[in-house]
Amino acid sequence: MDTVLTFLQQNRTRLNLARFGADAPLTSVILTPRFQASSHVVFLLISQHKATPVLVAKTPRLVSATAAISREAANLQRVQALRPQGFASIPQVVAYEEHCGRPLLVETALVGKPMDPALVRQQRSQCCTAVVDWLLELQTPACDQVAHAAPIADWYAGLIAQPLRYLAEHFPLSASEEQLLQTTAALAEPLQTMSLPLPFEHGDVSHPNLFLLPNGSAGVVDWELALPVGLPACDLFFFLTYAAFAHAGAGEQGGHLEAFTEAFWGSTPWTKAFVPRYAAAMGLPRESLTPLFVLTWLRYLVGLLSRLADANGLAGRFDDETANWLRQNRYFALWQHAVEHANELTWAA
Repeated sequence: MDTVLTFLQQNRTRLNLARFGADAPLTSVILTPRFQASSHVVFLLISQHKATPVLVAKTPRLVSATAAISREAANLQRVQALRPQGFASIPQVVAYEEHCGRPLLVETALVGKPMDPALVRQQRSQCCTAVVDWLLELQTPACDQVAHAAPIADWYAGLIAQPLRYLAEHFPLSASEEQLLQTTAALAEPLQTMSLPLPFEHGDVSHPNLFLLPNGSAGVVDWELALPVGLPACDLFFFLTYAAFAHAGAGEQGGHLEAFTEAFWGSTPWTKAFVPRYAAAMGLPRESLTPLFVLTWLRYLVGLLSRLADANGLAGRFDDETANWLRQNRYFALWQHAVEHANELTWAA
């Protein structure tokens, strides 16, 4: 803790911290995320003259685990460069430097109400509208700059074929899981011939990464999983699923699969108020939505595994303990359910 405050104090003038509201001595609060794939220690930096954080600092838990923080710094710089005025809804990089033998990322803090499950339960429509608006604000200019920047085979190989291959090569699949993977690949294959935008994809649009800002718009932090050239709709599906969990009160006692089913299946799923609007604004063919929906969960699972490998220096195939941990993760059940019931999804408004 003291090393971060010392760095900021020593570099206060050089970094011009006053322009970010850090114009008085700072104190810090340490956050240590408890989920298994976490790789950072996070510091909330609070000015004596303010009641809310003005800056956020991050450093790796392990000296060797620098990939995630490097990705976040690069992603924040790239996303803010998408338009001249940047995005007030996304943190800005203040500094990314080595300090005391570790990389240290300092970024601006977003101040607003955390879009936690309680807030989503109280204001589901407002929260969903704010996030859909934010996604379209971010991804429409991103699409204009990077859509089809690479040949179709290249984006498909990196964004779809590679996660499929990663799971096949690194995860000890059972016979039924092998079938799930093959079915996922078959569902995804038609995307190769579709003309899809390739927007900036955040990768984890859920609590605690979301805020409802004072002006009613969404703010989004934690960009280490982001892809400057990503798949459309996956951020939307991930957020709507989080909103479904929150609204249903799904938690330690379960209820996730029931909330997931209610949100996307049946004659009147409530997500139909949001998916067609996003698809129309992004120019997505309706037939692309089901494969993108299934891929959302496969790609998130692969992301969990790769983050776990990065954070703990793992290589090769995962052992049975790690495999069983993933099988018990709720997103594994979502992937299985999405694949097995893909032909029952409808996306008309």
